[in-house]
Amino acid sequence: MRNKILFSILAVVMLAGVFCMPVLSASGQNRSERYHQHLEEPGYTPCADHGSGTFCTHLPIVVIDTEGQKVPGTLTGEKDLFQQTTYTTAEDGTDYINVSVKVIDNEEGNNHLTDEPALTTRSLFRIRGNSSRRFEKLPYLLKFVNEDGTDNDVEVMGMDAHHEWALNGPYLDKSLVRNYMWYNIAGEIMEYAPNVRYCEVFLNGEYKGLYLMVETITNGGPEGGRLDLSDSVKGTDVMGYLLRIDRPTEVDLETTRDINVFTERIGIEGADVAVRYPGKTKLTEDLARQIELEFSAFEKAVYSYDHDTEDYGYWNYIDTDSFIDYWIINAFTCNQDAGSASTYIYKEPGGKYKLCVWDFNNSCDNYPEDPYDPSLFLARGMPFINAPYFAMLFRDDKECFAEQVIERYEQLRQTYLSDEYLQDYIDSTIEWLGPAVERNYDRWKDAFGSQMLESKEGVGLADRNQYTTEEATAYLKEWLAARGAFMDEHIDVLNFYGHPSTYKKWEH
Repeated sequence: MRNKILFSILAVVMLAGVFCMPVLSASGQNRSERYHQHLEEPGYTPCADHGSGTFCTHLPIVVIDTEGQKVPGTLTGEKDLFQQTTYTTAEDGTDYINVSVKVIDNEEGNNHLTDEPALTTRSLFRIRGNSSRRFEKLPYLLKFVNEDGTDNDVEVMGMDAHHEWALNGPYLDKSLVRNYMWYNIAGEIMEYAPNVRYCEVFLNGEYKGLYLMVETITNGGPEGGRLDLSDSVKGTDVMGYLLRIDRPTEVDLETTRDINVFTERIGIEGADVAVRYPGKTKLTEDLARQIELEFSAFEKAVYSYDHDTEDYGYWNYIDTDSFIDYWIINAFTCNQDAGSASTYIYKEPGGKYKLCVWDFNNSCDNYPEDPYDPSLFLARGMPFINAPYFAMLFRDDKECFAEQVIERYEQLRQTYLSDEYLQDYIDSTIEWLGPAVERNYDRWKDAFGSQMLESKEGVGLADRNQYTTEEATAYLKEWLAARGAFMDEHIDVLNFYGHPSTYKKWEH
């Protein structure tokens, strides 16, 4: 449902307890209030004017009609000339089909399939993701368009107007809360994190369960709610831009072009760096080359012998606060993808490089253990220290990057990373979702068998990923408590990595 004046008043009251935490950003600036959908009232109360056979929910409903077209984006089992995974296309050979989308989101009361939509639009549509394309519950990408094919920027479920959205269906994560929770917590801590809303999805008349409507990471302009990468700011030679570090896939779908940078040349696994914004209409060869050189200069500074000198120090290139918060969030959650996959780094016009979080589906011990490094996903260990860039940042003893991380972590453990806040966040979210949890389980329970994730999907989680949402949330809460306790006890070890005895060998 949309943001309401009632919610603003209610939120102030509710946030006066555990959710009211006057946390400053790492730079010391007061942050604007983040909208948390599960604090919206009321939760679900059955309507009195219809029978039990009517679909009735307090969550927004997304209705998609492909009009008989097959949805493109499934795996073909083949690779192209560059050994990149290939996907099915539409009948006309393009990557999207044009579909009808309705969003039912009443300002008052519950939502029903027969209600007047708050939004009706055409949309380009396809399956998205990487390993999640193998799941029975698929994720999707929506690009709203007008009848003439131009972008249709519209508000969705109270989120700022834009034409591009991701529909993420919790599947591996049977707690249903990981992405919702950590996008919102990151949004409280960092300058920007994608906004997100729960909804229930119908595709061609079939109920597909509980989904998250998520802002994709891209330019929103000075008036939008996403990144401001507008080229009109400060009149710089290079407009703002967004890069993605990820597996080398989907070259022709969302990536404008790959760039040859240091991270790839030193052989970091999966680290393919590509321009995601600006798009093909604005990215000239000269501009692409300028971005490539600028980003390479940053990487050379970080990895060089001069990484902590005044002239070439990393702090000349990066927003240190952004990198600190990004490290803490991903280290705390043991988010194994961060740094080499699903990693977004952006630069506003005239600004420094910043990071944006993405994809916590596999975080918090929701991924198979690495036989070579079991600590990657356990509640103990510091698995994110040697991630790209951070391996060098922690070796800095001039600006004392490690000390800054420790200080910021200790602040956040009193607020958004406290045991009380995290436990209450999970409980209150599940309580607010109400009967949608059971509906989602009933829809997918046949796929949630104990052997499903090991034998059919090939990700080996059968022994640890629980069967029901109740079991999964209990495990998640237990894991977070153990993780916080470990980090509290061992966070000071980060200073070891900044001691000259550990990094001076880089200079010889």
